[in-house]
Amino acid sequence: MRERSLDEFESIFEQASIPVLNIANVDLARVSAVVKGDPLDESILDLASHLKTRFGSEVRVYRSTGADADTVFAAARKRSLSPAEEPFNSTAELVGQVSIERSQLVLFPEPADEAARTIDIDHLVQGAAPPVLLVRSPVDKPADVFGKILHSLTGNFQQTQNFAHSFTLAESGGVLLLLHTVTSDELADVRDALQVSPDIADEEGDELLESMAHHGERFLKAVVAASRRRSFDVGYRILIGDVVSIVQQELEIGDYGMFVVGSHREGHSYLGASDYQLMHVVRGIPVLAL
Repeated sequence: MRERSLDEFESIFEQASIPVLNIANVDLARVSAVVKGDPLDESILDLASHLKTRFGSEVRVYRSTGADADTVFAAARKRSLSPAEEPFNSTAELVGQVSIERSQLVLFPEPADEAARTIDIDHLVQGAAPPVLLVRSPVDKPADVFGKILHSLTGNFQQTQNFAHSFTLAESGGVLLLLHTVTSDELADVRDALQVSPDIADEEGDELLESMAHHGERFLKAVVAASRRRSFDVGYRILIGDVVSIVQQELEIGDYGMFVVGSHREGHSYLGASDYQLMHVVRGIPVLAL
């Protein structure tokens, strides 16, 4: 009975996990870079220039009404980037401009000083179709941002494109770590799903979580196997506990250049409670909100 119960869970997990095995690159043909007359503007433009050189992207630079047009135009053209003629003065206008250009990635500066923030990050991430790379501290070497990436996974895997940006942006010779945190919420979901299997449903919470991690591991191994021909190393780690605490601990010891959080559903960003919190609290390195 117990083995059958575990097989039933394994089948549920597999149905949600299979799509991640075919991971395609994102065609970063169009990138949007946002500047606001902030000290972080230089980092945004340097990152944009790096991506243009690396992927051959067409980079459009958008400026807020607080950024001097002449300064923006000069800085953009110095890097062979294309400045938008019209400025934006609200989150809605920025989302609209990005949408018109059909961008695949938005680079956005968010200063530490709350008084200097003029754009609603929540509305930008949720309203813009492409993922948003939030830059909150100066970037010295753009390539280092993509040299070591931590991608946080919560819940079951859902769509191939949730891995596509991480796999695309990882630098040759770099490292991508997939961190899957098994939470108590998942435990409750599995108990409900397997109510016809009393053996596994009656296990103690920690024991069931450990079973989930053990049986989920083979699917992360399959993701790693699918990356064998990539020019960077892909690894995984499965931990049990609170997502935010585990991610913060990993970031403290891992020397990462970028953190990836959230998922894409039907062309728009989706952030669960823990993903939403992480998007706001991780400030030492750029955060890619899918």
